[in-house]
Amino acid sequence: MTIIQNILFLISMTAFGAAYAAPVKHWYSPQQVEQGEILFKQNCAVCHGQNAEATPNWKETDANGVYPPPPLNGTAHAWHHDLELLRKTVREGGQKLGGVMPPFEGRLRTEQVDMVIAYFQSKWPDELYQKWSDRFIAQAEMPTISNASQSLQPDSNKNITRLLQQRLGITELDAAQKTALDGVWQVKYNDRYIYLIEQGNYAFIGDFIDLKNGRNLTELDRRVSTVEAISSFSDADKIIFPAIGPQKARLTVFTDTSCAYCQKLHEEVSFLQQAGITVAYLPFARGGQRGPGYQTLKSVWCASDRNQALTDAKRNKTAGLPAGSCDQASIVDKAYQTGNDIGISGTPALFKGNGELIQGYVPHQQLIARVLGP
Repeated sequence: MTIIQNILFLISMTAFGAAYAAPVKHWYSPQQVEQGEILFKQNCAVCHGQNAEATPNWKETDANGVYPPPPLNGTAHAWHHDLELLRKTVREGGQKLGGVMPPFEGRLRTEQVDMVIAYFQSKWPDELYQKWSDRFIAQAEMPTISNASQSLQPDSNKNITRLLQQRLGITELDAAQKTALDGVWQVKYNDRYIYLIEQGNYAFIGDFIDLKNGRNLTELDRRVSTVEAISSFSDADKIIFPAIGPQKARLTVFTDTSCAYCQKLHEEVSFLQQAGITVAYLPFARGGQRGPGYQTLKSVWCASDRNQALTDAKRNKTAGLPAGSCDQASIVDKAYQTGNDIGISGTPALFKGNGELIQGYVPHQQLIARVLGP
Protein backbone atom coordinates (compact mmCIF):
# COMPACT_ATOMS: atom_id res chain seq x y z
CA MET A 1 0.00 0.00 0.00
CA THR A 2 1.16 3.51 -0.72
CA ILE A 3 1.65 6.09 1.98
CA ILE A 4 -1.57 7.82 0.92
CA GLN A 5 -3.45 4.50 0.98
CA ASN A 6 -2.12 3.80 4.47
CA ILE A 7 -3.29 7.22 5.67
CA LEU A 8 -6.73 6.72 4.13
CA PHE A 9 -6.95 3.26 5.73
CA LEU A 10 -6.07 4.63 9.15
CA ILE A 11 -8.63 7.45 8.79
CA SER A 12 -11.32 4.99 7.78
CA MET A 13 -10.51 2.67 10.69
CA THR A 14 -10.58 5.62 13.12
CA ALA A 15 -13.98 6.64 11.84
CA PHE A 16 -15.17 3.01 12.06
CA GLY A 17 -13.91 2.76 15.65
CA ALA A 18 -15.62 6.05 16.60
CA ALA A 19 -18.89 4.83 15.12
CA TYR A 20 -18.69 1.68 17.21
CA ALA A 21 -17.28 3.28 20.36
CA ALA A 22 -18.37 1.87 23.67
CA PRO A 23 -21.88 3.06 24.52
CA VAL A 24 -22.35 5.69 27.18
CA LYS A 25 -23.04 4.16 30.57
CA HIS A 26 -26.16 5.63 32.21
CA TRP A 27 -27.11 5.47 35.86
CA TYR A 28 -30.69 4.54 34.94
CA SER A 29 -32.23 1.48 33.27
CA PRO A 30 -34.45 1.23 30.16
CA GLN A 31 -37.29 0.23 32.46
CA GLN A 32 -36.92 3.45 34.43
CA VAL A 33 -37.06 5.45 31.20
CA GLU A 34 -40.17 3.59 30.09
CA GLN A 35 -42.00 4.19 33.35
CA GLY A 36 -40.64 7.72 33.53
CA GLU A 37 -42.16 8.62 30.17
CA ILE A 38 -45.62 7.78 31.50
CA LEU A 39 -45.09 9.78 34.69
CA PHE A 40 -43.53 12.71 32.84
CA LYS A 41 -46.42 13.00 30.41
CA GLN A 42 -48.92 12.78 33.25
CA ASN A 43 -47.27 15.38 35.48
CA CYS A 44 -44.70 17.46 33.61
CA ALA A 45 -45.47 17.59 29.89
CA VAL A 46 -48.13 20.26 30.18
CA CYS A 47 -45.37 22.76 31.05
CA HIS A 48 -42.14 21.18 29.81
CA GLY A 49 -43.47 19.65 26.57
CA GLN A 50 -44.27 16.06 25.60
CA ASN A 51 -40.62 15.36 24.79
CA ALA A 52 -39.17 17.73 27.42
CA GLU A 53 -38.64 20.33 24.71
CA ALA A 54 -40.67 23.13 26.42
CA THR A 55 -42.24 25.87 24.30
CA PRO A 56 -40.52 27.66 21.39
CA ASN A 57 -40.41 30.97 23.28
CA TRP A 58 -39.11 29.62 26.58
CA LYS A 59 -36.29 32.23 26.66
CA GLU A 60 -38.76 35.14 26.65
CA THR A 61 -40.53 36.44 29.76
CA ASP A 62 -44.31 36.60 29.96
CA ALA A 63 -46.41 39.65 30.78
CA ASN A 64 -45.47 39.31 34.45
CA GLY A 65 -41.74 39.15 33.71
CA VAL A 66 -41.58 35.43 34.47
CA TYR A 67 -39.74 32.95 32.26
CA PRO A 68 -41.76 29.93 31.07
CA PRO A 69 -40.66 26.44 32.21
CA PRO A 70 -37.37 25.57 30.44
CA PRO A 71 -36.73 22.49 28.30
CA LEU A 72 -35.29 19.46 30.07
CA ASN A 73 -33.93 17.75 26.97
CA GLY A 74 -30.41 19.12 27.41
CA THR A 75 -30.85 22.39 25.52
CA ALA A 76 -31.21 24.45 28.72
CA HIS A 77 -29.46 24.33 32.09
CA ALA A 78 -30.75 21.11 33.67
CA TRP A 79 -27.48 19.36 32.91
CA HIS A 80 -25.66 21.90 35.12
CA HIS A 81 -27.13 20.24 38.22
CA ASP A 82 -26.18 17.02 39.92
CA LEU A 83 -28.62 14.17 40.46
CA GLU A 84 -29.50 15.08 44.02
CA LEU A 85 -30.31 18.68 43.10
CA LEU A 86 -32.50 17.48 40.21
CA ARG A 87 -34.34 15.24 42.66
CA LYS A 88 -34.74 18.08 45.12
CA THR A 89 -36.14 20.36 42.42
CA VAL A 90 -38.78 17.81 41.44
CA ARG A 91 -39.69 17.19 45.08
CA GLU A 92 -39.83 20.81 46.23
CA GLY A 93 -40.74 22.65 43.03
CA GLY A 94 -39.80 26.24 42.32
CA GLN A 95 -42.44 28.23 44.15
CA LYS A 96 -40.13 28.96 47.09
CA LEU A 97 -37.82 30.77 44.68
CA GLY A 98 -40.57 32.74 42.96
CA GLY A 99 -41.19 30.19 40.21
CA VAL A 100 -44.41 28.43 39.25
CA MET A 101 -43.41 24.76 39.34
CA PRO A 102 -45.38 22.98 42.09
CA PRO A 103 -43.76 20.50 44.48
CA PHE A 104 -44.27 16.83 43.65
CA GLU A 105 -43.34 15.46 47.07
CA GLY A 106 -46.32 13.42 48.15
CA ARG A 107 -47.48 12.94 44.57
CA LEU A 108 -44.43 11.07 43.32
CA ARG A 109 -42.58 8.45 45.33
CA THR A 110 -38.79 8.54 45.53
CA GLU A 111 -38.35 5.90 42.86
CA GLN A 112 -40.87 7.71 40.62
CA VAL A 113 -38.88 10.94 40.86
CA ASP A 114 -35.86 9.02 39.58
CA MET A 115 -37.96 7.62 36.72
CA VAL A 116 -39.01 11.12 35.64
CA ILE A 117 -35.38 12.28 35.68
CA ALA A 118 -34.32 9.16 33.78
CA TYR A 119 -36.87 9.92 31.07
CA PHE A 120 -35.81 13.49 30.37
CA GLN A 121 -32.12 12.63 30.69
CA SER A 122 -32.66 9.98 28.02
CA LYS A 123 -33.35 12.90 25.67
CA TRP A 124 -29.88 14.32 26.24
CA PRO A 125 -27.27 13.75 23.51
CA ASP A 126 -24.67 11.16 24.54
CA GLU A 127 -21.83 13.66 24.59
CA LEU A 128 -23.83 15.99 26.87
CA TYR A 129 -24.80 13.17 29.22
CA GLN A 130 -21.18 12.02 29.35
CA LYS A 131 -20.07 15.54 30.23
CA TRP A 132 -22.67 15.67 33.01
CA SER A 133 -21.71 12.19 34.24
CA ASP A 134 -18.00 13.01 34.28
CA ARG A 135 -18.72 16.10 36.33
CA PHE A 136 -21.19 14.72 38.86
CA ILE A 137 -21.52 10.96 38.93
CA ALA A 138 -17.80 10.30 39.21
CA GLN A 139 -17.49 12.76 42.08
CA ALA A 140 -20.61 11.38 43.77
CA GLU A 141 -19.02 7.92 43.78
CA MET A 142 -15.99 9.22 45.65
CA PRO A 143 -15.26 7.08 48.75
CA THR A 144 -16.19 8.32 52.18
CA ILE A 145 -13.55 9.63 54.55
CA SER A 146 -13.07 6.48 56.59
CA ASN A 147 -9.48 7.27 57.42
CA ALA A 148 -9.93 10.90 58.46
CA SER A 149 -8.37 11.72 61.79
CA GLN A 150 -10.05 13.56 64.62
CA SER A 151 -8.12 16.66 63.64
CA LEU A 152 -9.47 16.65 60.06
CA GLN A 153 -6.25 17.30 58.20
CA PRO A 154 -6.34 19.71 55.19
CA ASP A 155 -6.68 16.92 52.58
CA SER A 156 -9.56 15.21 54.36
CA ASN A 157 -11.15 18.60 55.07
CA LYS A 158 -11.19 19.29 51.33
CA ASN A 159 -12.67 15.87 50.57
CA ILE A 160 -15.40 16.34 53.17
CA THR A 161 -16.28 19.67 51.59
CA ARG A 162 -16.52 18.01 48.18
CA LEU A 163 -18.71 15.24 49.56
CA LEU A 164 -21.04 17.75 51.20
CA GLN A 165 -21.24 19.75 47.98
CA GLN A 166 -22.27 16.68 46.02
CA ARG A 167 -24.70 15.28 48.57
CA LEU A 168 -26.44 18.58 49.32
CA GLY A 169 -26.31 20.13 45.85
CA ILE A 170 -24.59 23.33 47.01
CA THR A 171 -21.49 24.96 45.60
CA GLU A 172 -20.02 27.11 48.37
CA LEU A 173 -19.12 25.86 51.82
CA ASP A 174 -16.91 27.25 54.54
CA ALA A 175 -14.08 25.09 55.82
CA ALA A 176 -14.81 22.74 58.73
CA GLN A 177 -14.22 24.31 62.15
CA LYS A 178 -13.87 22.79 65.61
CA THR A 179 -16.78 23.11 68.02
CA ALA A 180 -16.72 23.13 71.81
CA LEU A 181 -17.39 19.38 71.81
CA ASP A 182 -14.48 17.04 71.10
CA GLY A 183 -14.78 15.24 67.79
CA VAL A 184 -17.60 17.45 66.45
CA TRP A 185 -16.86 19.82 63.57
CA GLN A 186 -19.00 22.54 62.04
CA VAL A 187 -19.40 23.64 58.41
CA LYS A 188 -21.41 26.73 57.49
CA TYR A 189 -23.30 27.34 54.29
CA ASN A 190 -25.52 30.40 53.93
CA ASP A 191 -27.31 30.64 57.29
CA ARG A 192 -27.32 26.91 57.97
CA TYR A 193 -24.81 24.74 59.79
CA ILE A 194 -23.72 21.17 59.21
CA TYR A 195 -22.17 19.19 62.06
CA LEU A 196 -19.74 16.37 61.32
CA ILE A 197 -19.30 13.42 63.63
CA GLU A 198 -17.59 10.02 63.56
CA GLN A 199 -14.42 11.41 61.97
CA GLY A 200 -16.36 13.21 59.26
CA ASN A 201 -18.28 10.20 57.97
CA TYR A 202 -21.67 11.39 59.24
CA ALA A 203 -23.34 14.79 59.20
CA PHE A 204 -26.49 16.35 60.53
CA ILE A 205 -28.05 19.75 59.93
CA GLY A 206 -29.58 21.76 62.74
CA ASP A 207 -28.83 23.74 65.87
CA PHE A 208 -26.12 22.76 68.33
CA ILE A 209 -27.38 23.47 71.85
CA ASP A 210 -25.42 23.55 75.09
CA LEU A 211 -28.06 22.17 77.46
CA LYS A 212 -25.94 22.64 80.56
CA ASN A 213 -25.63 26.40 80.04
CA GLY A 214 -28.85 26.86 78.06
CA ARG A 215 -27.13 28.36 75.05
CA ASN A 216 -27.89 27.79 71.38
CA LEU A 217 -24.34 27.78 70.04
CA THR A 218 -25.49 27.69 66.44
CA GLU A 219 -27.65 30.77 66.92
CA LEU A 220 -24.71 32.64 68.44
CA ASP A 221 -22.56 31.81 65.41
CA ARG A 222 -25.44 32.74 63.09
CA ARG A 223 -25.75 36.16 64.72
CA VAL A 224 -22.04 36.85 64.32
CA SER A 225 -22.27 36.00 60.61
CA THR A 226 -25.36 38.21 60.27
CA VAL A 227 -23.65 41.20 61.84
CA GLU A 228 -20.68 40.73 59.51
CA ALA A 229 -22.96 40.50 56.49
CA ILE A 230 -24.91 43.65 57.37
CA SER A 231 -21.65 45.48 58.11
CA SER A 232 -20.63 44.98 54.49
CA PHE A 233 -23.13 47.76 53.65
CA SER A 234 -22.23 51.35 54.43
CA ASP A 235 -24.74 53.87 55.71
CA ALA A 236 -24.72 55.35 52.21
CA ASP A 237 -26.12 52.04 50.95
CA LYS A 238 -29.06 52.21 53.37
CA ILE A 239 -32.08 54.43 53.83
CA ILE A 240 -31.84 55.66 57.41
CA PHE A 241 -34.51 57.11 59.66
CA PRO A 242 -32.41 58.32 62.61
CA ALA A 243 -33.39 58.21 66.26
CA ILE A 244 -34.85 61.38 67.71
CA GLY A 245 -32.53 62.39 70.52
CA PRO A 246 -29.81 60.04 71.79
CA GLN A 247 -29.67 56.75 69.91
CA LYS A 248 -30.45 53.82 72.19
CA ALA A 249 -30.46 51.09 69.56
CA ARG A 250 -30.24 50.49 65.83
CA LEU A 251 -32.58 48.26 63.86
CA THR A 252 -31.75 47.03 60.36
CA VAL A 253 -34.84 46.21 58.30
CA PHE A 254 -34.85 44.28 55.03
CA THR A 255 -37.93 45.58 53.25
CA ASP A 256 -39.98 45.34 50.06
CA THR A 257 -42.26 48.16 48.92
CA SER A 258 -44.87 45.64 47.69
CA CYS A 259 -45.15 43.93 51.10
CA ALA A 260 -48.28 44.93 53.03
CA TYR A 261 -46.70 44.31 56.42
CA CYS A 262 -43.62 46.30 55.39
CA GLN A 263 -45.96 49.19 54.59
CA LYS A 264 -47.66 48.81 57.94
CA LEU A 265 -44.35 48.77 59.82
CA HIS A 266 -43.16 51.86 57.95
CA GLU A 267 -46.17 53.85 59.14
CA GLU A 268 -44.97 53.20 62.70
CA VAL A 269 -41.28 54.06 62.21
CA SER A 270 -41.80 57.49 63.78
CA PHE A 271 -42.70 55.79 67.09
CA LEU A 272 -39.42 53.87 66.96
CA GLN A 273 -37.49 57.06 66.25
CA GLN A 274 -39.11 58.80 69.20
CA ALA A 275 -38.08 55.86 71.40
CA GLY A 276 -34.44 56.38 70.42
CA ILE A 277 -34.25 53.64 67.78
CA THR A 278 -32.57 54.30 64.44
CA VAL A 279 -34.14 52.35 61.58
CA ALA A 280 -31.80 51.50 58.71
CA TYR A 281 -33.47 50.01 55.65
CA LEU A 282 -31.98 47.61 53.13
CA PRO A 283 -33.95 46.39 50.09
CA PHE A 284 -35.13 42.82 49.79
CA ALA A 285 -37.19 42.22 46.65
CA ARG A 286 -39.25 39.12 47.31
CA GLY A 287 -38.84 36.84 44.32
CA GLY A 288 -35.65 38.59 43.23
CA GLN A 289 -35.66 40.16 39.78
CA ARG A 290 -39.08 38.65 39.11
CA GLY A 291 -40.57 40.10 42.28
CA PRO A 292 -43.27 42.79 42.12
CA GLY A 293 -41.21 45.28 44.11
CA TYR A 294 -37.86 44.77 42.38
CA GLN A 295 -37.96 47.70 39.94
CA THR A 296 -39.64 50.00 42.43
CA LEU A 297 -36.88 49.37 44.96
CA LYS A 298 -34.28 50.25 42.34
CA SER A 299 -36.13 53.48 41.62
CA VAL A 300 -36.32 54.31 45.33
CA TRP A 301 -32.59 53.75 45.80
CA CYS A 302 -31.92 56.08 42.83
CA ALA A 303 -34.10 58.92 44.15
CA SER A 304 -32.51 62.16 45.31
CA ASP A 305 -34.58 62.02 48.51
CA ARG A 306 -34.62 58.30 49.21
CA ASN A 307 -36.41 58.60 52.56
CA GLN A 308 -39.36 60.35 50.94
CA ALA A 309 -39.23 58.03 47.92
CA LEU A 310 -39.44 54.98 50.18
CA THR A 311 -42.36 56.48 52.08
CA ASP A 312 -44.16 57.33 48.83
CA ALA A 313 -43.54 53.88 47.35
CA LYS A 314 -44.92 52.19 50.45
CA ARG A 315 -48.04 54.32 50.06
CA ASN A 316 -48.26 53.14 46.43
CA LYS A 317 -47.31 56.59 45.12
CA THR A 318 -44.77 55.59 42.49
CA ALA A 319 -45.56 57.97 39.64
CA GLY A 320 -42.78 60.42 40.44
CA LEU A 321 -40.01 57.90 41.05
CA PRO A 322 -36.91 58.05 38.82
CA ALA A 323 -35.68 55.25 36.58
CA GLY A 324 -33.78 52.64 38.54
CA SER A 325 -30.62 52.88 36.47
CA CYS A 326 -28.16 54.64 38.80
CA ASP A 327 -25.13 53.08 40.48
CA GLN A 328 -27.01 52.75 43.78
CA ALA A 329 -29.55 50.46 42.09
CA SER A 330 -27.03 47.63 42.38
CA ILE A 331 -27.67 47.64 46.14
CA VAL A 332 -31.01 45.97 45.45
CA ASP A 333 -29.33 42.91 43.96
CA LYS A 334 -26.54 42.83 46.53
CA ALA A 335 -28.94 43.09 49.47
CA TYR A 336 -31.17 40.37 48.00
CA GLN A 337 -28.21 38.00 47.82
CA THR A 338 -27.11 38.93 51.34
CA GLY A 339 -30.63 38.42 52.63
CA ASN A 340 -30.71 34.93 51.19
CA ASP A 341 -27.28 34.20 52.65
CA ILE A 342 -28.40 35.08 56.17
CA GLY A 343 -31.66 33.17 55.90
CA ILE A 344 -34.35 35.77 55.23
CA SER A 345 -37.55 33.95 54.31
CA GLY A 346 -39.93 36.90 54.17
CA THR A 347 -40.33 40.61 54.75
CA PRO A 348 -40.07 42.60 56.84
CA ALA A 349 -37.00 40.99 58.38
CA LEU A 350 -35.66 42.99 61.32
CA PHE A 351 -32.22 42.57 62.85
CA LYS A 352 -31.09 43.96 66.17
CA GLY A 353 -27.55 45.23 66.57
CA ASN A 354 -26.38 41.85 67.89
CA GLY A 355 -27.68 40.03 64.81
CA GLU A 356 -30.83 38.68 66.44
CA LEU A 357 -33.66 38.25 63.93
CA ILE A 358 -37.19 39.52 64.56
CA GLN A 359 -39.19 38.00 61.73
CA GLY A 360 -42.23 39.82 60.37
CA TYR A 361 -44.33 42.74 61.48
CA VAL A 362 -44.55 43.47 65.21
CA PRO A 363 -46.69 46.37 66.53
CA HIS A 364 -44.49 49.24 67.60
CA GLN A 365 -45.32 48.93 71.32
CA GLN A 366 -44.00 45.35 71.49
CA LEU A 367 -41.24 46.01 68.97
CA ILE A 368 -39.76 48.86 70.99
CA ALA A 369 -39.63 46.63 74.07
CA ARG A 370 -37.93 43.83 72.12
CA VAL A 371 -35.36 46.11 70.52
CA LEU A 372 -34.44 47.95 73.70
CA GLY A 373 -34.67 44.89 75.91
CA PRO A 374 -31.86 42.38 76.60
